[in-house]
Amino acid sequence: MIATLKALRSRHSIIESRIQREQMRPSPDSLRVMSMKKIRLQLREQIQKAEAMVLKSSERTPA
Repeated sequence: MIATLKALRSRHSIIESRIQREQMRPSPDSLRVMSMKKIRLQLREQIQKAEAMVLKSSERTPA
């Protein structure tokens, strides 16, 4: 699960940089930006779910 979380965070970071790069263009493609923002939001939701699962599993495991 930790590997999944790292992969999601990496994808989120890549999308974030692509959004910033597109917005820096002289004429940014607003549809492309909206599409990437939607993907970024979906990734953020997946990250939150994965973090919750990791937290639950660490609470179950005795220290």
